[in-house]
Amino acid sequence: MSEMAPRYQAATLIASPCYPDAIAWSSENLVAVASGHLVTILNPDALEGPREVVVLHRNDPFPIGVVNREDLFEPCLVPTCLARDNEPCARSISWSQQGFAPNSGCLLAVCTVDGHVKLYRSPICEFCDEWVEVADISHLLFNYYKNINFGDDDISHLTSQKSVHTEHTEVLGCTHELQEPLSRRGPGRRTKKPSRSKFSCRLLYTVPEFISNYFCRVDGYIYDDNEDDLDAIKDADFSLKPHTKVKKRPLEKVVKHGQGHVNGQGRSQNFKAPLSSNKANKSLPHITAKQYACRDALLSSLVVAWSPVLSSSDRVSCLSRDWCILAVGSKFGNVSFWKVCKPDYYTIDVGMVSREPMLIGVLQAHKSWVSTINWEASSASSSKSSLLLATGCSDGSVKIWSGNIEGLRQCTGAEEVPFVCVAKISTDLPAPVSSISLSAPAWLQPEVNLAIGRVSGSLETWIWNTCSNKIENTSACHAHDQVDNSVRCWISDGNNLEQIPMHTNFPELKESTDLSEVSDRCFGLTLAPGEQMIAVVRSLDSNLLNPMYEARTQKAVVEFIWIGGRFLGTPIEQSIHICGQESPSLSVTNLLGSDILWSLKKFETGEKAVVLWDVIAALRGLNKSAPAYLGTLMHKWVSDLFSDGSHHVSINASSYSSHDAVSKVSLRKLQLLNIICRKVMLRDHDTEPGAENSNATTDFWNDLLVTSERELRERLMSFTFRVVLKRMSYFLEGASVENNWFPVGVAQMDSWVSTTDGEVHKQLRSLRRRIQNLGSRISSVCEYSVEEACTYCSAPIPFESPDVAACSGNNPAERHMLIRCRASMRLCSVLQPVWHCVCCGGMVDKLLPESFFTMPASPLDADYDDSLDLSAPAVPLCPFCGILLQRSKPEFLMSVSPV
Repeated sequence: MSEMAPRYQAATLIASPCYPDAIAWSSENLVAVASGHLVTILNPDALEGPREVVVLHRNDPFPIGVVNREDLFEPCLVPTCLARDNEPCARSISWSQQGFAPNSGCLLAVCTVDGHVKLYRSPICEFCDEWVEVADISHLLFNYYKNINFGDDDISHLTSQKSVHTEHTEVLGCTHELQEPLSRRGPGRRTKKPSRSKFSCRLLYTVPEFISNYFCRVDGYIYDDNEDDLDAIKDADFSLKPHTKVKKRPLEKVVKHGQGHVNGQGRSQNFKAPLSSNKANKSLPHITAKQYACRDALLSSLVVAWSPVLSSSDRVSCLSRDWCILAVGSKFGNVSFWKVCKPDYYTIDVGMVSREPMLIGVLQAHKSWVSTINWEASSASSSKSSLLLATGCSDGSVKIWSGNIEGLRQCTGAEEVPFVCVAKISTDLPAPVSSISLSAPAWLQPEVNLAIGRVSGSLETWIWNTCSNKIENTSACHAHDQVDNSVRCWISDGNNLEQIPMHTNFPELKESTDLSEVSDRCFGLTLAPGEQMIAVVRSLDSNLLNPMYEARTQKAVVEFIWIGGRFLGTPIEQSIHICGQESPSLSVTNLLGSDILWSLKKFETGEKAVVLWDVIAALRGLNKSAPAYLGTLMHKWVSDLFSDGSHHVSINASSYSSHDAVSKVSLRKLQLLNIICRKVMLRDHDTEPGAENSNATTDFWNDLLVTSERELRERLMSFTFRVVLKRMSYFLEGASVENNWFPVGVAQMDSWVSTTDGEVHKQLRSLRRRIQNLGSRISSVCEYSVEEACTYCSAPIPFESPDVAACSGNNPAERHMLIRCRASMRLCSVLQPVWHCVCCGGMVDKLLPESFFTMPASPLDADYDDSLDLSAPAVPLCPFCGILLQRSKPEFLMSVSPV
């Protein structure tokens, strides 16, 4: 990595990564690092604060069968017998999109070195630092293969295939061969794999990889033999030490819990356990060595990857929720697909509400190890969108698969998945594929971009034409030289792949220890949700650390690096001008400003979850280094928000204060405006107009915030009133409304409108009159309770404010203060936990339906379409900020910082 690259902050780890792609950034702004026997979860906004971990444990072996004693020397079993991985270690990690955990967070898929895959969620109600396991994918996969007898009839034709991997011994098809005779290898001898590349967003950021390979001693096997008094040294002495001898062991002893045999994950359990006899394995099937190797390869997972979120058009079926697919690649060349649906409801006080993953099929993608997987959704050259899947193999081949989304939605069990191979890349170079990335085209664009990184250090870019179904190599370069400690940035321009500088002149915002001089190797990088920052994980050279202090507690470092401020194909805003000399330079600042505007533009559509942490951090940096430029940049962004596309609006004190101006702005844009006002422009100022430290600028942004929030509150009330009227029409028609969203706090909303009747939108007043005309029938379609009582003293509580409330006790000094729900205006519960917004600080007791956040138009419009989706699930999003709500936690526990 360039020494000039500005770091935002760095954090050290207590364990070092062992495999590449060891870091991943979630869509809710959490960073996971696979560091040895731990997966460390970091909050980028508080690296010095609490952390959470996924603790990996040794897994019990699967009972896949027993083999004859003489079959132990078959070549296909030698790599299994000499399995090198003894301790639990994470091999591959992947985040799901936001919304699949019980609290609407992300699920983390972890593939360990012994081939097991499990899903984990954050401790939302456990109040601990260890993540909770929610599903064991490998156990479900074993049950599937067991029910079909491991597909012995289908894979019998592969048992004669033999292949030798160029870098290290692995399962190819279902047989094994050694790279060289054991006699030529010394104990612990290592081989290196050079570099891999990774494609991110519009640029390519590449890092090298290093994978060690060594053999270790195994003393226990399962085999079938009638001679119980044979010497154990004749059966299984594969020690690489020339003078090591194994003592005789009685075979009559039974190993507990299946330990001491070759398991289905390519390693053995408890090397010191005695050999197990056939008496202990009467229930296990008798299989050949090749069958054992095939079953071992089938259950040995290597890589995991989550698909984008997919929506179902059928709102009647049980699969009406949004869903996604977890792809798991194995040593056998298979890819298994697991459908995971969003929970029926979200909670912060109950942990188990997620649905169990459903196996929808297994695809024979390659004839060797599946080394990498990447997903992308595409709608090119077709009225129907499709799901693209790219798979890379250890034999150097790459395939692109196209899946029918409707067909995938209808899959309800293990069957033939609707994927078709649409492109295949085979090269003369046998270098294994280490990473791939798909870039789907825009609407009706026929070209799909593909980037391929190989362990040889090469980086390739390809273009697949979806119309002609042809794939063409556009550029290739040697990105890295085997094992180096570099992070490089590449830009693809036509047929050229050009390296560009990693650094901008953006200043560091936080003080942190610089460990770049003692870092050893890169184990992966990941891109932030706002695409203004990357995180890189490196191991540390223990020889360069203080052996007394640093070497004991610092095994690796995670660096957060700015990547904004370079030309990425986004036109530079020439209309932004500032006066005076400010640092950083004007050209770099303009580039950074263009990148920030580009990122904010991607969040305006509502398709991405609102996670602006890196964008907010960049804006705060500009506020310190170039405050005048920041003000000009944000004024331009606000003007674009209020523009209708046909003409540009210049924002001033008179143009934004009217209802007509804000009523044309979409809900998501108003929520982004509130975030920018609170977290950037008014962060260091009092939010009340006329405060002691206020000035014309702060009053401008504060008035803008007040106007925006008032517009959102009126839209929320209008939406609630329209839902009440819609439910009443269903009730009168005799239609069922049992599974529809039930409005609450309608009486409190009515009280608020009555107190400000002359200032609210005329359409809201009209809806209120229609609500009042319902009379006593309103209680049948919503919660309408005018009287509220204090939870502590049972005193009545008058409605005075939409945010807070105070009981009317006899002693004014002893009045209890209570919080009102930001979504319903009714009192929040003081006995049960409520949702909390980390941006505006509001509390939400009753969640709003998803249809509120996806409305194409304002419900305050007179011609608004009343075709509301009342069956949409309730989602934990703040109605004023649009960010993910969460449970308030004490400071010693980790929280999520989306902004």
